[in-house]
Amino acid sequence: MSSLIAAHTGDLFCWLPAGFSLLQAPWLSQLSPPVLVAFLALLLIAVAATVALLHWRYRARLQLLQRVNQLEGLRQAGSAIVASELDIDALCALIYQEAGKVIDNTTFQVGLFQDNCYVIKIWYIEGQQQPARTFELQPNGGLVGWVRQTRRPLLIRDFQKEMDQLPARPLYVSTHPPRSAIFIPLISGETVLGVMAAQSSRPDRYRQSDLERLNILANQAASAIANADLFQRERTRAAQLELVGQIARQVNAIHDLDEIFQQVVLLTHKQFGFHPVNIFSLDSATGEIIIQASSANSLVSGDICLREGEGLIGSAIQTRRTINAPTSRKTPATLPSLACRTLTPLLPARAPK
Repeated sequence: MSSLIAAHTGDLFCWLPAGFSLLQAPWLSQLSPPVLVAFLALLLIAVAATVALLHWRYRARLQLLQRVNQLEGLRQAGSAIVASELDIDALCALIYQEAGKVIDNTTFQVGLFQDNCYVIKIWYIEGQQQPARTFELQPNGGLVGWVRQTRRPLLIRDFQKEMDQLPARPLYVSTHPPRSAIFIPLISGETVLGVMAAQSSRPDRYRQSDLERLNILANQAASAIANADLFQRERTRAAQLELVGQIARQVNAIHDLDEIFQQVVLLTHKQFGFHPVNIFSLDSATGEIIIQASSANSLVSGDICLREGEGLIGSAIQTRRTINAPTSRKTPATLPSLACRTLTPLLPARAPK
């Protein structure tokens, strides 16, 4: 900035000597008073116009430097995100840090969608980190749901003034709601991965330029999150396949059927973290489905008895297909309530032809 001031001051000082020389010219004394006054007025107008022009040039250069600095900060932030480690939680924390280089991130969040849930991975309110939270998206969805559905960013300069014009009703989780905010979708291909949001207790805190800079950062962040998610899912799948092999090797050393069942449920629970893990058997003579083994101590053999086609368990056996389903009233009440159940029929291997 000092170089800018020096440059424009130098321009002005270069012009002033010529002006003073003009005022000392002998022919000025020969002018009549009205003409002299008019000449001096024109000279003052010229000086004022020159000063205004120099001031405009100074402001233009200053804005250019600010823009260059902002773009450089944005480039550095984007590069750091792209080169980050393939861990989603660490990546979201880095996104928060780098976003602070381009906008005010005192109140900020990065949330990802998981089916019908919104999982806030990183969350700061007035500079204080909040614990990660998961919210089930309501039918109206709020502003986050609107951004997910429309795939469009949203700039709110003042909630109080714009409340009636907002595309969706905000769902606050604070007793001191924000006054202004930016919501940016994290898009990878055709999928909206989540939302990046910055908020402030001050009205008119964010401008269109803030939204544009954060949108550029969000594009890079979404690509990094998608790569990290793919890497994490592939790594989890590889680990699960290895665990399946370990379970198979341990079970193959057992010859008692009941003990095999019990080891399968216990090892599956231990290695994958599923609970409860149950094995049911179908009595071909009576058509009854009876629980044979469970990782839950409260469930013992004979406690649950169904028929083929009854409830989710009976349907999985009848259709001979795996079922992934939310909690159903048709599921026996003696089973613990879970958000989701996976039911896989154990089919005998076909003899080679």
